Amino acid sequence: MDNLVIPIDLGFVNAYLIRAKTGFVLVDTGLSGHRGKLEAALESAGCGKGDLRLLVITHADRDHAGNAAAIAGAFETPIALHEGDRLALEKGQSPKRRGRTAATRLIASLMALSSASGARAKVDVHLKDGQSLMAYGVDAEVLHLPGHTPGSIALLLADGSFIAGDVFANYRKPGLSPFVWDFERYRESLERAKGLAASIRMVYPGHGSPFESGHILGMEL
Repeated sequence: MDNLVIPIDLGFVNAYLIRAKTGFVLVDTGLSGHRGKLEAALESAGCGKGDLRLLVITHADRDHAGNAAAIAGAFETPIALHEGDRLALEKGQSPKRRGRTAATRLIASLMALSSASGARAKVDVHLKDGQSLMAYGVDAEVLHLPGHTPGSIALLLADGSFIAGDVFANYRKPGLSPFVWDFERYRESLERAKGLAASIRMVYPGHGSPFESGHILGMEL
């Protein structure tokens, strides 16, 4: 049986294509400069115009939403995002973040000089915590896991695939996002993810390679 989740490596960031009962659901889109590579990956998977049922954006940062408007227009598909990040995407802005280490704190301070995300698109579907995507042919639940951004989400599929956005990352090893909007909310989201670890088979992070769910249990903020 073909894998339900098809990873799309866009360099330092990932998109994921989910096989639906009919057609596909795409999660995230990379930076605007990744459009050609993303469209080639969709074509290779057999996803053409009319086949993409929904475009899910895990959060409004430009490395995840940079091609949202272009892909939605080309494939005639609605864009889905949590309300917490809706204005950020529609106005092309990102919330200020703090780094978790000395190096990332410096990067975050430079990022804070501009709130512009560079990604701008209209949201058609307002995702909610606990929402099912069965209406789009995918047995998956939306999980609102704020902290990296106000509206950060993940998708938990029935087969145990966990498409995490920037809730988790895997740069040199499985871990947390280096940038945080709200540490307390992020801590709460981490604890919630740990509580779901038994239902998760494989974590598909926004950055880096997939990893097994057991790594989540050892993570601390």
